[in-house]
Amino acid sequence: MDCHYSISESYTQAPTNANFELHNHSDYEIFLFLEGDAQYVVEDNIYTLEPGNLIIVRKHELHRIYHNSCKPYRRMILMVSPDFFQQNACAGYEAQFLNAPLGTGHKISADNVRSSGLYDAFMRYKKYSNDYVLSSDAPVLKSLVVEILYLISQIRDFSSSDISMGPIKSVILYLNNHYASDITLDTLQDRFFISKYYLCREFRKATGLTVHEYIRRKRLTRVRELHAQGMPIGDAALETGFHDYSSFYRAFRKEYAAPPRKALS
Repeated sequence: MDCHYSISESYTQAPTNANFELHNHSDYEIFLFLEGDAQYVVEDNIYTLEPGNLIIVRKHELHRIYHNSCKPYRRMILMVSPDFFQQNACAGYEAQFLNAPLGTGHKISADNVRSSGLYDAFMRYKKYSNDYVLSSDAPVLKSLVVEILYLISQIRDFSSSDISMGPIKSVILYLNNHYASDITLDTLQDRFFISKYYLCREFRKATGLTVHEYIRRKRLTRVRELHAQGMPIGDAALETGFHDYSSFYRAFRKEYAAPPRKALS
């Protein structure tokens, strides 16, 4: 996107979890929950959602929304590219996104969202973009995005994960640190003393992915990171646990529906 940010609002009358899969991306996501009956999963954390909650998702963090029922669902999402901060003279506001360890500091309470001015800033963006014929890079809209980022940079009180994943949390943490190793269900069963059938069921329930899919997504995400840092694609694939280029190629095509050299060029 030319302006390096986008804000979207969506409403789903009867959401189903099949349409909301665990995913990640290289931009920052700022998610404002407006209506529904849902939880938000980020890495090994699950957060209960109430209208007005704000969720911050950093680069490459796996995340998804999980609907507890078919109640109507509405949200606004601000996506911001990392280069937006430099290009709009607000580099200091990126610290909130860079300094928190992976998997921490995501949820801002509804009370804090309102008292900080974040909710009002989102609503003003919505009003201006609806009432006037403005392109997404109009100065007034871009200034509101900078304001939102500033307000987030001032937040110091983040809510903790409030739903237990039980042993699945430990499994996810282990996979996050060892995804480049050869890992099987038998390995996890022996290590965590849980049935692999229970593991498969509960892991899929929490993440929307099988264990194998989760490992593959972690590896592919890391390949993209390493390649962006200058490492050749083949070397990055081996570094992240793929046994050879052909197995990496098949996994990449399955995930992104495009060959690696085209998608990563």
